[in-house]
Amino acid sequence: MSFSLPERVTLKGPNFIREVFERGVGVEGFISFGIGNPAPEAIPVEVIEKAFDEVVHSNPMSLLQYGPMQGDAKLAELTLERLVKTHKMNPEGQGLIISNGAGQLLGLVPITVLEPGDEVYMDEFTFTSAINSVRNMGGKAVGIKTDEHGMIPSELEKAAQSGKGKYIYLIPNFQNPTGITMPLERRKEIYAIASKYDLFIYEDDPYGEIRFAGEYIPTFKSFDTENRVLYAGSYSKTLSAGLRVGFLLGPANVIEAIQALKNNTAGQMPLVTQKVVANVLDTIDYDAHLENVRKVYKTKCEALLNAFNKFASSKVKLTQPTGGMFAWMTMPAEVNCDEFFEACMDRNVGIIKCGAFAADGAGEGHAFRLSYTVPTVEEITKGMEILGGLTKEFCGE
Repeated sequence: MSFSLPERVTLKGPNFIREVFERGVGVEGFISFGIGNPAPEAIPVEVIEKAFDEVVHSNPMSLLQYGPMQGDAKLAELTLERLVKTHKMNPEGQGLIISNGAGQLLGLVPITVLEPGDEVYMDEFTFTSAINSVRNMGGKAVGIKTDEHGMIPSELEKAAQSGKGKYIYLIPNFQNPTGITMPLERRKEIYAIASKYDLFIYEDDPYGEIRFAGEYIPTFKSFDTENRVLYAGSYSKTLSAGLRVGFLLGPANVIEAIQALKNNTAGQMPLVTQKVVANVLDTIDYDAHLENVRKVYKTKCEALLNAFNKFASSKVKLTQPTGGMFAWMTMPAEVNCDEFFEACMDRNVGIIKCGAFAADGAGEGHAFRLSYTVPTVEEITKGMEILGGLTKEFCGE
């Protein structure tokens, strides 16, 4: 039998991230700046091992039966407590979903709120899954031009005047792929436009607690006076990506609708991973753990920036992340980026072409994402020496 699939679920571009992984796997000496995994040394393995042991042995039957659809109550309580105390969010009138990582939410939100033809406004280069999840629902993932502070408000307003917009998708802290953080003044400008055109804001903040430089910037949700922000977070980047535990805070009626759809399409997520995360949050000094995570990422980011400044062409620009996992390298417009990418791969250095992150209407772009989390400091320095030398070959000194 031949299955006929609707066009909206078959629309996809080349998978540049998979290409780097597949071409680099098993290659001796290959240094990948392509994979956005957490740093292995930042994962608290012993703490998680202990939590698994305690959770499994304390009440094994509670893990082996169906659990509450809305997620583990203790985990929800601890998560909400942190959002209120640390991030100054107002819980009144809000609901909370525990999800299978923040990634599951990228699919659930558009399925719940979008009609075919609706527009979602996002940075012109942003997280691939956010783009595809909108396209899969027949929506348009409209790329909005950005500058060194993130999405440009005037460009957003131009797009919103179509009257077809439903929401704005943003990663305001240490954005993937650029590493840019949006300042508070810009956030308030974006919020004002959302209010003017009655858009809601999907604030995706998986990297927000990995700030290793600069001052904390309040979340959109913390000054959400009009109840128009959905705030998504994750324990994947701070504890373990493999546990797949995320959460979404938002207006209770919207959360109820998303939860109902989640119940009907995905059911409950595994209780064991939720209870492990709850155990960890309840038994360790989580803020002290985060400080250790930040130190790891700061050291690696500084190694990347120092090596870039030492080895790269002066004509190539690199963002200066103050947290998170990524930096964005922009080449001169005349450089053939496909040839540069192949030259890097031939020298066993993996980077990701900007096309992997291009929303609808994004320019061609002459940039690459560099992730500094997985390689060691020594590998970062060696890889950047190779990459830097190639930038001089292609761009000049």
